[in-house]
Amino acid sequence: MIIEIVGKPRSGKTALNTLFMYRELIYNGRIMLWHSRSVISGLNKEFAQERDKPLAFPYKPPILANYEAHIRTGFDEVFEPYWLNPYTLGVPTPQTSDKIQFMPPCSCLHITEGRKYWDGRESSSMPDNVSRYFETHGHNYLTIIIDAQRGKALDLNIRENANRFIEVQGMVNDEDAYGRILRSRWYCREFYSLQDYEAYLVGKTCYYRNTMYSYEGNIFELYKSRNCQHDFVPPKGRDYSLLEFVSQSELHKLNRKIAEIYDTTRPKWYRNNKATAA
Repeated sequence: MIIEIVGKPRSGKTALNTLFMYRELIYNGRIMLWHSRSVISGLNKEFAQERDKPLAFPYKPPILANYEAHIRTGFDEVFEPYWLNPYTLGVPTPQTSDKIQFMPPCSCLHITEGRKYWDGRESSSMPDNVSRYFETHGHNYLTIIIDAQRGKALDLNIRENANRFIEVQGMVNDEDAYGRILRSRWYCREFYSLQDYEAYLVGKTCYYRNTMYSYEGNIFELYKSRNCQHDFVPPKGRDYSLLEFVSQSELHKLNRKIAEIYDTTRPKWYRNNKATAA
C-alpha cells in the first residue's frame, strides 16, 4: 500500500505520518515483526544453497523513516525506527545492487518531504528500477507513507500506484493553561483513487470523505518536527543575513558579494533548466 499525505506547510503532514507510525508500532508492531521474521525464515530455507550466510532478522518491528522519531513504549523504553534513505529505494540492477537498501519484508516506510526525492515535475526522468519499486512493492508486503506539500508535488509514477490520498485540511492542538499540548486532531479529506483526487485538484466533481484523526498527548514529542531546519543553517564561513536597507549611493560602496544580494533582477542560475510538467 502507498499512502500520500499532502497539505500546506506546517499543516501537520509529518505529524500525521508519525501518528500512523505510532499506531503501527503500538497496535501492529509485534505482528509486523513476527510476519517479517516468518517470511525471512522461508527465504533462508529457499536460498540456503546460494548464500554464504542467512538473511538477517529484524530485532524490532521493521518500521523505517528518513526523519528522527522517538516513541516511548515503556517506562524506560523508547522505539526508534530504522534509518531510511529514499534515494536508495529501487529494484536492484547490475549498476545499483550495491547502492540500494533492501527492506525487510512487511516493512512500513515513512518518508517526509517526498518531493525532494521524487519531484513531480521530473516524472519523465524517473529511473525504471525506481518506478518498478513502487509498482511491485506489494510483492515484499511493504507499506509506504509519503508526505509532500502539494497534490502533484510527487512523481506521477508514485501517484499512479497510491492507494490512498489524504489531504490535511488543518491540525488543531488542545492546550492547557501553560501552553502544553494535551491532544491533537487532524481534519482531512481522503480519496481512494487517483482519478477522484486529480479531479478534486482541478475543481471537478469527485468522491472523497471527511475524516478526523486524533492523538492524546503531545505528538511533537514523538519526532523531530523541524527536520529540515539544518537546511537553513549557514555553512562554515557564512552567517545569518542581517542586512539593513541601503540607498543607491550606499549600494555602490558595498563589496560585490553583498551588493549582489541587493540586486533584485533575476539571476542567470535561477530556474535555468525548464522542468517537465507532472
